[in-house]
Amino acid sequence: MSKKITTVLGDIPPEELGYTTAHEHVLADITLLGREVMHHKGNIPAEMLELRMENLASLRQGMSIFSDDCSLAGDIDFAVAEFKAFQRIGGRSVVDASPIGLRAPAELLKEAAQRSGIHLVTCTGIYYAAARPDEYIGKDDRFMYEVFKKEIENGIDGTDVKPGFLKCAVNTINKDGSLEKSELDALRAQARLSNETGLSVHVHTGYPMTNEHLYEVVDVALKECGMNPDRLLMMHQDQFLRRGNENHAYLANPETGRNVNTDYLEKILDQGVYVGFDSWGTYVTTLPDDYDRLKGLIAILKKGYGSQIVCGHDCSTKAYGKTAGSYGYTRFPEMLGQLHAFGLSEEVRKLTVENPANLLAY
Repeated sequence: MSKKITTVLGDIPPEELGYTTAHEHVLADITLLGREVMHHKGNIPAEMLELRMENLASLRQGMSIFSDDCSLAGDIDFAVAEFKAFQRIGGRSVVDASPIGLRAPAELLKEAAQRSGIHLVTCTGIYYAAARPDEYIGKDDRFMYEVFKKEIENGIDGTDVKPGFLKCAVNTINKDGSLEKSELDALRAQARLSNETGLSVHVHTGYPMTNEHLYEVVDVALKECGMNPDRLLMMHQDQFLRRGNENHAYLANPETGRNVNTDYLEKILDQGVYVGFDSWGTYVTTLPDDYDRLKGLIAILKKGYGSQIVCGHDCSTKAYGKTAGSYGYTRFPEMLGQLHAFGLSEEVRKLTVENPANLLAY
């Protein structure tokens, strides 16, 4: 039977997906994302949170999560404008990695796709433990399995919109150094559904995870749960190319250079899974910059991993939008142009067209 990709407007054949950004947040409400740090908002003067020119630097460094002006929630005109900017440079499809609690109402996602003509793929799933709706806190894998299964089979929010992939987050580290069980349980529930349906599982990772934590996540999915490697995407792997704690050594010692390390990444890729280079255009200075990101990408492409990588920007507030004077969904298309100078021209299509389609097709 022929494979398909499920968009918010229905199923399409994989060859129709086209040039794709594989990780964005469309019309998302990130209130829960910042819940554990929202007490800091009271210390920030309200005028500093307004979306205007003089505030852009601090908003893009992270303050935009506190800003009502920067919220994407409900602003279809903004979403369509961002889609149009992506389409002008050849973009065809956008993957919305916003799970339950962050995800926009299904009808709004449909309207944004209809008005723009973009292929929009959304998900079912849950975020990390501190950023979940109250009714999902403390629930086990069996409970979450049923929630996700219902959306896959019956649609989201009582609509005909169905998810095109599964999303979870594993990045909370307990005091004893272990990964948070409730997050691993979400992964287990989604691995089971992936085995049953063929849908891919996209796993958010991030600070303060170590390399060993990343390997454990892959092991839970592949060895414990028996997932097919090509159904697993480890998101944000470009954020570990140069860790933030290395910045201190760089600043303290004039003779210390700044570089990237891909050893951990190759160990993950050798398991046959996909990885996301999906933080292009970030302004957060503790993360690798785009040239760190490109350097790491070139290194692993030269080693033959080009069929296992997808790209995105993780845009979650208006401060990062093209219509707000930033990159929106256009940064990695600009940066990938430099691959031609390194004899990697054929890899560009893999990263932007072939890999997203293979990952999402089921």
